[in-house]
Amino acid sequence: MENDTKDLERLVVFDCDIGSDDAWALATLLRGEQLSLPGGRRYKLVAITCVQGNTDVEHGAQNALRILSLLGRKDIPVYKGCANPIIPRTWLDISKFHGIDGFKDVGNNPEVDELQGQLRKEHAVNAMYRLACSHPKQVDFMLCGPLTNFANCINLYGDEFLDKIGGVYIMGGNIYGRGNVMKSAEFNFMMDPEAAHTSLERLKEPALILPWEPSIDENFYLTLDWRLNVLGTVDHPFVELLTRVERAMMVPRGIKKWLNPDAVLAAAYLFPEAVIAEQMEYHATVELAGVHTRGQMVLDHLKGRRVDAIHGKKSNVRVITRLNREPFRTIISWAGFLPQADISKLCNQ
Repeated sequence: MENDTKDLERLVVFDCDIGSDDAWALATLLRGEQLSLPGGRRYKLVAITCVQGNTDVEHGAQNALRILSLLGRKDIPVYKGCANPIIPRTWLDISKFHGIDGFKDVGNNPEVDELQGQLRKEHAVNAMYRLACSHPKQVDFMLCGPLTNFANCINLYGDEFLDKIGGVYIMGGNIYGRGNVMKSAEFNFMMDPEAAHTSLERLKEPALILPWEPSIDENFYLTLDWRLNVLGTVDHPFVELLTRVERAMMVPRGIKKWLNPDAVLAAAYLFPEAVIAEQMEYHATVELAGVHTRGQMVLDHLKGRRVDAIHGKKSNVRVITRLNREPFRTIISWAGFLPQADISKLCNQ
């Protein structure tokens, strides 16, 4: 029985560009370790790897330590990864949605001097490879930022890496060409289109992808009012920090919807049957040369019904197309320490 239990444990590498969205995903994963998940599944977060994206790698690594400090976790190593995309960007994201430091520069962050030992000298790419080799087929990769670290690990180590990884979970891309940073591209893919293209083309087993559009569906999103005035009333230093950050980001812009696809992906990792209403298999690639569509994820909606270059290529992604709102509300409420949040019903499904 002990060996059977051991076989069920998954190890998770959380690759991120920590702003408030990644921070909620990280909290969900950290808190989820203590749950008895459906089917007897269990997992352990073994590494946080930081990549350029919402903020630079230096700020991202410090934000990771801040979240670990607020949640009392001094056991998770943090690795700094790629500071630049594979090819230098020809466009400039001037929105600074997450500010300079990723936490909207609100200040009053927790001191993390005593956690600096958790910030390892090993590069994130090498850590990814080492962990996959040390635990073949056991390490799941949750990729909530640009795919630069993951793609560079593929480029450096090839099949030696790909043959040893477990599941791959990606927040990024889009289904219908609706962008959130460019008119046709989602932020994570647009921040490094070559990395996204490499990752999808080289994977040997389909990745689970949460694209942008399901998170903004009218039947799914939560309101900013609920986030700030219900979840935001929780007396916990983690929630207090992120409430200040998200209030500073969203209220001045007149935003009414609270969209957090990174946290949704983490919730779907914990409770896939409850959170995911629909998923479909496709062959996917990423547009690299389009004047208006660079960074767009392109799905073969015809699924091989035509004879051309795509014909015969097997599915490489499972794309989440619809989500269930109430299970996610329960999970994020529980991750945010809301007293009335009851996670037990989801655990017992």
